[in-house]
Amino acid sequence: MDIGEAINVIASFGMPYKIKPLKFKWSGRLFEIKEITYLWKSREGRAEIYHFSVSDGKALYELTFDTGSLLWRLERLEA
Repeated sequence: MDIGEAINVIASFGMPYKIKPLKFKWSGRLFEIKEITYLWKSREGRAEIYHFSVSDGKALYELTFDTGSLLWRLERLEA
């Protein structure tokens, strides 16, 4: 299911340029990320977009992080 909503994410930013989402809040609920199943990058203009396929143990979510705007989005949900 396509979502496409801005979300709040707790993430760690390590070296070199390693981003790891840990938890995210969507629709008033806090989801703990148990596993990052896949990671890839794309570009939109000058900004790099990091895509994360993550699981909370119940469903699969696609989160994105835009390096230009520094915003996180929940793009898709597979329950």
